[in-house]
Amino acid sequence: MGRPKKPTPNVEKAPHRLPGSFDLGQDQFMSWEGFWEKVVALSRTFGFSQVQTPMFEDSRLFGFWSKVGCQLLNFLQTKGPSIAAAPAGIFGLARLYLPLQEQEPIKVVKWYYDMLVACWDEKNELKQNREFGFQIFGPVAPVSDAQLLNLLLRLFTEVGLSNFSLEVNNVGCVECQPNYQDQLKIYFKDKKYDLCENCLIYLEAGNPLQIFACKNLACSTTTTDAPVIVDYLCETCRAQLISVLEGLDELAISYNLNPHVIGRPWNRRTVFELRCRIADQDFVLGTGGHSDELIQSLGGAACPALGFDSTQEVILKALELAQIKFAAKHRAEVFLVPLGELAAKKSLKLFTELWNHDIIASEFSGPSSIKMQLKLAESSKASIALIIGHKEAREGTVILRDVRSGMQELFVIDRIIDEVKKRLGR
Repeated sequence: MGRPKKPTPNVEKAPHRLPGSFDLGQDQFMSWEGFWEKVVALSRTFGFSQVQTPMFEDSRLFGFWSKVGCQLLNFLQTKGPSIAAAPAGIFGLARLYLPLQEQEPIKVVKWYYDMLVACWDEKNELKQNREFGFQIFGPVAPVSDAQLLNLLLRLFTEVGLSNFSLEVNNVGCVECQPNYQDQLKIYFKDKKYDLCENCLIYLEAGNPLQIFACKNLACSTTTTDAPVIVDYLCETCRAQLISVLEGLDELAISYNLNPHVIGRPWNRRTVFELRCRIADQDFVLGTGGHSDELIQSLGGAACPALGFDSTQEVILKALELAQIKFAAKHRAEVFLVPLGELAAKKSLKLFTELWNHDIIASEFSGPSSIKMQLKLAESSKASIALIIGHKEAREGTVILRDVRSGMQELFVIDRIIDEVKKRLGR
């Protein structure tokens, strides 16, 4: 009898990436790293501290989210509280602030953050992203709105974006917004046949304000002659809006009063969108506004809350459209070129010794010709290439090559660190 055949494994093609998610490749990650360095530097300058909250929380934390068209990504379990993925960062931040408020009722915090978020969108498709933003909790002056926008404009300018448009509105509060919603119901009652299906749902649910955010051309046209909310603001909301606009004027930040900017369902009073003109199209970089009822809805004392949020996907898309690229944070100074298995083993120790002497080294992992590796050394912008062939590995020598000129010299491996330092001007 012959040798029994080995069972053939049942190999299936790997499934595709889930719709609503996205991968972060090498170039994209470099762009995000460059952008995030700007976020960290400016946040510290403006007095913000970094915090982080988990992706999964007790689903009861997201009570306000039930007012949104998207649905929570819930995880059923037989024991314990219902768990859900965070659909937005602000809820975890509010939970984090609550014990601080209990210790000090007038506590003011300024945080910046990034975190994973996920939910089911309006099409019942999974939507995953990484959200980042800035959040202020506590009794702050109205000028804080202008200062936050000052930070945002400086951030996006420093990463290389331009042609900004700041769209500002005030959606009122629990006192004045209901009256305005009633006026909108009367206005849209005779125009409901011009509205899309989603806007009809908003109208029937008693939330016609959401119609202003619809991108459907017919719905947008219908809102042209609709009542404007600034005519229905209470004195407190009106005064707050005036203070914000005065702060923007003081900083010479131009803005447009735009009734189509309504923020999120949990937003109150001043809301805004920061837009950017890129490649002949308007690009929304992020949204912001007040969420002054959120802390109280979670059992805390009434507390002002001001924030801005965007996503990694949005920022990377904007940088890509604007053709903005970031260089590697650490440029290689020395590129190792091992030729053969023995040379590769010798280069391991040399690589470590270079880094122990604060010399930034790089190498190509895998079999390749010397011609190809020298091209990689040139593309890495390294000024020196250290070549170890089979002969050099056996004799304990290294070939030092000036990448620009192509000149080469042979050195004993014990002297190579000192020679590299000399060539680098150390």
